[in-house]
Amino acid sequence: MKKTFALTIACAVAVFTFAQDAAKKTAPSPASTKDNATPPAIPVTAAVVTAPFVLKDGVLSQPGTTELATGGKAVITFSVPKAGDYVILAVASAADEESNSFFLNIDGQPEDPLGVWDIEVTNGFEERVVGWRGTGDSTAPEFAPKVFKLTAGEHKLNLVGREPAQLKSVTIVAMTK
Repeated sequence: MKKTFALTIACAVAVFTFAQDAAKKTAPSPASTKDNATPPAIPVTAAVVTAPFVLKDGVLSQPGTTELATGGKAVITFSVPKAGDYVILAVASAADEESNSFFLNIDGQPEDPLGVWDIEVTNGFEERVVGWRGTGDSTAPEFAPKVFKLTAGEHKLNLVGREPAQLKSVTIVAMTK
């Protein structure tokens, strides 16, 4: 009986693991542009910034942890050539679990906790794909990656400070199906 129970548990874990791997492999991936080049990165120096966010040496950050209503604000205006699904690649620094998140949304104000982007801890500045916590948590976000449905033309990326993470640039990338 003990062997049957252990075998049943092992099979259930294996099925769950294979299902997670299959979901990751079938998720859309960032597409390249017509000339197979990644779209240009948008430096955070292009943002309109309000305190307590600070722009220093090409890096956006804030000195402490804040709530949605009191965090620094940064708005980056960008355009996409055609309607479709897009993700955000970001170059960020998240030193630890206490300094690894922003509130974020496109064409609207972020919501708490839906629009929390929890950044996997980095070793200095590293590229990360933006996700949204949603109904998940800081280690298992509901939307990973967060896919934005955008129309052709101009949009606004709205960032609000949450913790003292740092950001250098963002790249808006079209998804393939």
